Amino acid sequence: MSETGGLNADADGPAPRLLDRDAKARAETGQHQSRQAFLLDFSDCLREIAAPRAVMAAAAGLLGRYLGASRAGYSELETDGVHFHIEDDWRADGVGSIAGRHHLESYSPEFAGVLRLGQAVVVEDFDTDPRTAGKPPAAAHAALGIRAQLAVPLVKTGRLIALLFVHDAMPRPWSEADVALVREIAERTWAAVERARAEEALRVSEARFRTALEIGTVGAIYFDMDGKLTDANDAFLQMGGYSRANLEAGQLNWQTLTPPEWMADSERAFAELTTKGQTRPYEKQYIRADGSRWWALFAAKLLPDGTGFEFVLDITDRKQTEERLNDTTRRLNAVLNNASVAVFVMDERQHCIYMNPAAEALTGYSLDETRGRPLHDVVHHTHPDGRPFPIEECVIDRAFPENNNMQGEEVFVHKDGSFYPIAFTASPIRDEASKTIGTIVEVRDISSEKAAKERQALLIGELHHRVKNTLATVQSVMNFTLRTSDSMESFQEGMTNRITSLARSHTLLTDNEWAGADLEKIVRAELEPYDDGKRLTLDGVNFHLPVDVAVPLAMAVHELTTNAVKYGALSVPGGRLRVSWKKEPAEGGSTLCHQWAESNGPPVTPPTRRGFGSTLLERLLGGQLDGTVAVAYPPEGVRVRIEALIAGA
Repeated sequence: MSETGGLNADADGPAPRLLDRDAKARAETGQHQSRQAFLLDFSDCLREIAAPRAVMAAAAGLLGRYLGASRAGYSELETDGVHFHIEDDWRADGVGSIAGRHHLESYSPEFAGVLRLGQAVVVEDFDTDPRTAGKPPAAAHAALGIRAQLAVPLVKTGRLIALLFVHDAMPRPWSEADVALVREIAERTWAAVERARAEEALRVSEARFRTALEIGTVGAIYFDMDGKLTDANDAFLQMGGYSRANLEAGQLNWQTLTPPEWMADSERAFAELTTKGQTRPYEKQYIRADGSRWWALFAAKLLPDGTGFEFVLDITDRKQTEERLNDTTRRLNAVLNNASVAVFVMDERQHCIYMNPAAEALTGYSLDETRGRPLHDVVHHTHPDGRPFPIEECVIDRAFPENNNMQGEEVFVHKDGSFYPIAFTASPIRDEASKTIGTIVEVRDISSEKAAKERQALLIGELHHRVKNTLATVQSVMNFTLRTSDSMESFQEGMTNRITSLARSHTLLTDNEWAGADLEKIVRAELEPYDDGKRLTLDGVNFHLPVDVAVPLAMAVHELTTNAVKYGALSVPGGRLRVSWKKEPAEGGSTLCHQWAESNGPPVTPPTRRGFGSTLLERLLGGQLDGTVAVAYPPEGVRVRIEALIAGA
């Protein structure tokens, strides 16, 4: 090079360095053109391959041969993100296969991390590369006959999904062009594999759909937007009695197949199809080739290419069955509309098609609200405890499939949500050929019967309980009276008075159907014979006592009254008696505070012995009512205070 920076040249031609530069440029241009040609051939080759696995194998072979490598392969990572599977690797002659399942980090955890970042792993010589020399990765790759490696990752949406690798049994310098080529091949291979998978899935889907269209019970038709049928399966043609020649000749369209009175329905369905892309299922009649009519259920879908597709189900038998049932229903109406028992008629699907007025009154539903719905789903769908009641467990609905009469008792759900017991008889309805075509169910509300039985059982139990308690009370009264009587005459008098008091309290309870008694009525019943309008004062709130409190309290009032008449304030004309009570709130109920106060009677002195009255007050009231009884004997008159907890009051 000269001082001016120009090239030295002799008379014979350009400088040698310029020649080298030109040669290098020509070589690079040739290499670039070669690789572009390879990429074109590569894409053309993969385009012809249909199977994903074959695409992977072909890509590896094309790349390996082009680069003159020892081995090449395309592998995909499993869903766990750490294992990859090599289906088929390409190998040069004499090179072993490494096809199979591998762990990403088994050869080099460091390289695994690099690949996950989307970066290529380039190793020119495992024995001299500082990252691998003398380390386990070198030995691991040497065992596989690998000295040089170029591995390119495919990362999609931040996740490593595949690898394309090239191995060489000898050390090899990899150029940037090599890395770029392998990366480009990896992308093209991935795209080809995805394309092959999509096409394979489409082929499977189309084959499955074609197989589905071969079903002999469901028709399928294709039509254009003029209503002309462009294709149909054999099932549809058989339903209408048409041949494929009729179809191919363009003789089948909505206009010729649809009776005039059903054209409006067809037009509505077509409008729904064009505006919404599909139709709701709808029913109408079609015309057969012989001029007869048949019923069908239709549901259409607008395909992306603008073609209409529609499923067609022949429902002629069902419609005829419904008509027969309707005829039967009309004949029964005259009788059933005036029947007191509820009657339901269901079709072969267990859908309700008839209810008489008694059934509407029983369930709270009208026929319009239940028509076309399984009766079970309307009135029998829930157990009283709130658990769902599956129709499969319903005894009533077994009458149809078992073709047998069913009887029993169940619990229905009223429209207002209440439950009520019923007795039912479910019988199959048969046509002239003894084919079961529906079910008739007779239902009777047995709420009153159930309640009467419950009341009877309750009454018997209550009677047993009351008699037992009454006899126990009489026995207790008799024993106490006997122990506290001085003579047979006093015993007889005491027993008579106390039994009369007990009878009086029972009369109060009986008049109130043993639902208890009011405290004021109990007190007045005992004291009324001694009231002249001046000597008796009653003061208290309305307090209803349960049976188990009313009886012992009535006897206590009787004993206090008897004592007052014999010895106390009621034994003299000017005597006064004040009885008061009040209710105070307490946990679990209310506390009864009852006070008895005598005045203006004979002077009072404490008794020298315990009589029946004291025993009754302290033991019966204090013990049975779990309360307290306080008796005081001031000179001016007896004072008694009773406190007892009345549960639930």
